Amino acid sequence: MSIDNIDGKQRGLMNTTYTVKRSRKRKKTISLQVSADAKIIVSAPCFTPADEIRRFVGEKQGWIDKTVARQKKENAQRKDKDYETGEQFLYLGQFYPLEAFFEPFENAGIVFRNDRFYLNCRRDKALRKHYFVSWYKKKADALIRHRIDFFSRMLNLPYKRIRITCAESRWGSCSEDNRMAFSYRLIMAPPDVVDYVIVHELMHIREKNHSSRFWQNVEDVMPSYKAQRRWLKDNHEKFVL
Repeated sequence: MSIDNIDGKQRGLMNTTYTVKRSRKRKKTISLQVSADAKIIVSAPCFTPADEIRRFVGEKQGWIDKTVARQKKENAQRKDKDYETGEQFLYLGQFYPLEAFFEPFENAGIVFRNDRFYLNCRRDKALRKHYFVSWYKKKADALIRHRIDFFSRMLNLPYKRIRITCAESRWGSCSEDNRMAFSYRLIMAPPDVVDYVIVHELMHIREKNHSSRFWQNVEDVMPSYKAQRRWLKDNHEKFVL
């Protein structure tokens, strides 16, 4: 879009702050978007009256409030963690709050109990992250081994060995000789998404490609696999520590 004029910050009927971008190429319609940093931007034809824009923003107020709240929540979840009390951590598809403290005569590390993380550690960000990564790795190792053994037996697809990695975006892999690797970050995903990644990699024992036959094999086991694949695509930015 060609921007000919950008108004300063405006306020709508509900005292909502927004920026107006006017364009000579835009003929009739007014549109509204919320940017990645939760700022509101209104695009309008060049000579649209300010009162009309304010009315438009007022009509969209409910949608604006919901979208801004969601964007701020996602931004808070996406940033690197400080490992302080009140922060939310993802586990099996749900966010749970952290309670951080330091009791030098108690065992250091993490306990997950009553839908809450408890972290006993001095105020050292690197050390607190170490405890979280170790906890996630341990949980991922136990769950993934259990589920891959289940599917391996069910599908008669034996694998050679399995290892848990620190990969940030490659959730799983299957080598030419059927050695499996999975990112510990998968433990942050819902159980059905974990199952999808496991089935996906096991099917590479049969098909070392992503042909239509490969995807049909996956679908035969997980008819809803596209939903799990979509969840990973839509939520992978939340897998941060």
